[in-house]
Amino acid sequence: MEYRKWSWRIDQNSMKFRLLFTLFSAGFILTLIMSVIGYKIFERTLVSEIGNNRADVLRQVGERVSQVKENACTLSNLYYYDSTLHNYLERMEAGEQEQLQPEFEAYMDRLTAQYKNSFYESGQRFQVVLSLENGGGYCMVHTPRREVCEYMSPKTKIWYKKMLFARGETIDIACYKDKERQTAYFSTARSINDGSGKPLAYLMINIEESQIYDLYVSLLDGNGNTVYVVDGGGNIISSSNRKLNGFEFFNMKNLDHLFGDEPYTFTQMRGENILFTRYFDQNSGFTILEEIPLKVLMEPIYQVRIVILTIALLAIGAAAVYACHFANKTTRPISQLCEFMLQVEAENLDQECDIRGYTEINILSDRLNLMLRRMRGLMNSIKQKEKQKRKMELSFLQAQINPHFMYNTLFSIKCMVDMEKNGEASKMLASFIQLLRSTLSNPNEFVKIRDEFKVLRQYVEIQRFRYDDSFQVVFECDEAVEDKKIPKLLIQPLLENAIFHGVEFRRGEGLIIITARPVGGDVAVTVEDNGMGIAPEVIEKINRGEQMNEKTHVGIVNVKERIQLNFGGNYGMNIESAQWKGTKIILTIPAVD
Repeated sequence: MEYRKWSWRIDQNSMKFRLLFTLFSAGFILTLIMSVIGYKIFERTLVSEIGNNRADVLRQVGERVSQVKENACTLSNLYYYDSTLHNYLERMEAGEQEQLQPEFEAYMDRLTAQYKNSFYESGQRFQVVLSLENGGGYCMVHTPRREVCEYMSPKTKIWYKKMLFARGETIDIACYKDKERQTAYFSTARSINDGSGKPLAYLMINIEESQIYDLYVSLLDGNGNTVYVVDGGGNIISSSNRKLNGFEFFNMKNLDHLFGDEPYTFTQMRGENILFTRYFDQNSGFTILEEIPLKVLMEPIYQVRIVILTIALLAIGAAAVYACHFANKTTRPISQLCEFMLQVEAENLDQECDIRGYTEINILSDRLNLMLRRMRGLMNSIKQKEKQKRKMELSFLQAQINPHFMYNTLFSIKCMVDMEKNGEASKMLASFIQLLRSTLSNPNEFVKIRDEFKVLRQYVEIQRFRYDDSFQVVFECDEAVEDKKIPKLLIQPLLENAIFHGVEFRRGEGLIIITARPVGGDVAVTVEDNGMGIAPEVIEKINRGEQMNEKTHVGIVNVKERIQLNFGGNYGMNIESAQWKGTKIILTIPAVD
């Protein structure tokens, strides 16, 4: 075989230039992509590790804050359930306040001193405020002096109604300031009620915000990270940005949407990319949040980026050298292979390829010869199968209107005429003529589903005359598939099988339902009856594609083979049947316009 001589002159249209350009571009792009992906994976892994570590640290802070709140609630309960204190409050409410005030304060001092030894050893300091409903009360601070606190009038506070509605349960007051001492507090507050539910006094256990701040101040590294302790309503109890204390700064539903199920996320705040981490404590109901600027986290991996960039440049240079070598050694036999393939494309399949070169070229040449031989065999096989398919379709179509059916139909018409049922005989004859016209006069192999259903209705009319209306057939065709096409007379054998081997032997009225509807991008046609059903062993034979020696159910096998011959193995038939309960046959075919 002669091949045109290969020119080694490099130009933009030469195979060598294009191969060289392609290999170099592929190497460059692949190296660039791998470098970027590797860097991003490393970056994401590092940041993810940091995020998880920060979430673990926030968990520890949350547990400490939860302990502070738990201690405050415990102290509040000790006062709340003290029967002597209740007795004082009820008597003072009854009008003995002026006489009992000194005794009441002395009792509160003793009680507070007792609790102080238990709680203050842990380093936590509390301020106890008890405000009476009719004015006055008790205020204890951690200094030796006692004075009238600004909290003696809770009715002026915005959280007063919330405390009343709690009916003795504790509520959280995020943050407020003692203007005299310039001190911010977190408080648990509750009302103390008499037996009828009327408030006698209001109890507050106050904790200096600075004590909560001390629990997480060690997290602040001076690189711009901010920590928040937030209650369930989004109010900031404590923050490293002290100006935000007490503000309803966060929408908790938005936070849940932002984080999802993850302990950290990346977002923008104040025009800056940040790593946003949170921990929610179930016991206290508090959420611990931390913002860290992303640029702070990225500093340690900038050096890694430089190393990856250097390696990528070296890899690109190596790819360029290899591309030149490979292009020089490969283009000649590949060009010869192209010339050979052009001849094959011209349907010259009888020749053999004798191009030799590298091992890969030799393998291509040998496999190309093998492929050509297989192609020749496949083409002969396809031609034989096509002939077989056409014969099967022709035989199948002819089998639908067989002499036995024509004889029975004409005989039934004759009997009607003899019985002077000329009207019914005329209708049956008209349906029979229309069925023959629809079946035999249409040369097309595919028909619209709506037209196929018309033919089926004509067939049903003839059979209903023969069986004295002993069965009903319901047709349901979705508008979306009415104009889709299917092979002609594909459904009729299933309907015939449902009548002859299904409802014919059923006691009472038989019912056959034929539907066509879209399923995904395909069409599902269902033929369902309430007849005697199909034996399981017969269904297994149909599913395996075995030839049926008996005439029963031969039509079903032909339908399955016809679908697969036309549309391939991905389409076909599914049979669901229970004896004496009915049969449901589902055909799945592509939606053909």
